Amino acid sequence: MQTIKYKNGFTLIELIVVICIIGVLSAIILFSVVQYINRGKDSNVIGHLSTLITSGEVYYNKGNSYEGFCQYAFDNVFPQMPPGASPDCGENTADSYQSWVACAKKFANSANVWCVDSRGMEKEIVGGDCDTITGAGRCGNAGTCKCP
Repeated sequence: MQTIKYKNGFTLIELIVVICIIGVLSAIILFSVVQYINRGKDSNVIGHLSTLITSGEVYYNKGNSYEGFCQYAFDNVFPQMPPGASPDCGENTADSYQSWVACAKKFANSANVWCVDSRGMEKEIVGGDCDTITGAGRCGNAGTCKCP
């Protein structure tokens, strides 16, 4: 009686199928991980901008004006935000620095920005950009520094 010898190992087709399955699963996981990372960055941006509200009140109570508050924000709060947030801040000089507004780009949906102002308002602005919110048309002229 003759015994049949089987070779140990996998065929080339089996290996290719396993590699394809691993590739598809890796792509799905990578996509999910990137979304979670961007949501974490959004939370970081929102948290740092929210601290500006409290900081602004303390700053205002020290001198009864927001003059120089945005420089304070750029020196102390904005450097701690994730790279790419593009934060911006503006003070309303038309009313003797009695208001300010700050915003930064979000990551999960890069077309949106998060806005906070001296009134304590926090708001996501869909399809907005920080230049139109904090720019000269909003804060430097007769406009008021408020989240739209």
